Amino acid sequence: MNQRLLLFDIDGTLLDTGGAGGSALLDAAEEVLEVKRENLPPLDLAGATDGAVIRKLFADAGRSYEESKVEAYCFSYLGHLRRRLHHEDSPGKLLPGVVSLLAQLAMDDRFAIGLLTGNLRQGAKLKLERFEIAHYFQEGGFGEDGEHRNLLGPVAVTRMEAATSYKFRPDQVIVIGDTPKDIACAHAMGARCVAVATGKFERAALQAYQAWALLDDLSEVEQVKELLFRQD
Repeated sequence: MNQRLLLFDIDGTLLDTGGAGGSALLDAAEEVLEVKRENLPPLDLAGATDGAVIRKLFADAGRSYEESKVEAYCFSYLGHLRRRLHHEDSPGKLLPGVVSLLAQLAMDDRFAIGLLTGNLRQGAKLKLERFEIAHYFQEGGFGEDGEHRNLLGPVAVTRMEAATSYKFRPDQVIVIGDTPKDIACAHAMGARCVAVATGKFERAALQAYQAWALLDDLSEVEQVKELLFRQD
């Protein structure tokens, strides 16, 4: 069977945490790095990996990047992320079409569904579980697998091949994401990218990066499914 491996980004593609992720990163900076958030430069999270963001936070705070300190930071961050995601006033939400699309893809044996995200594995799990979609994803590439997003693609493919016992050619892999870095990551491993304008970047801004396909969102589920199995 000529399967498709779909590798989904999380933030801005599947869901919007309403700022919980960025706020939790700064909570941990205050707690572990002992620096006030107002004294740090604005976080640039679009398409970034948590590993790269954390390294930059250490540098901006003037702290040495020591393994024990990084572990303490990640533990703090994940605790704050859980708290913020489940706060009763959290403005987080799933993005249009996501639940219907994932449900239909999961019932179609032509598709294998994985993740390609800059989130730490545990952070990804917290976000997906909060919005009850974690069960759709078998494996993936995560923020601790490399600080540069382009390093995550081959890791995600290898893990998904192990999980599915299926060998995917590059032309069978499709990355679904909302930033230029998602598009670049797909290009770097010879895969295709479906870019969605549901995050920080509007459609016109994404157009220049030559995604294989560009959508306003994932709400037209049948059309998206047809697109994902197109041969060209």
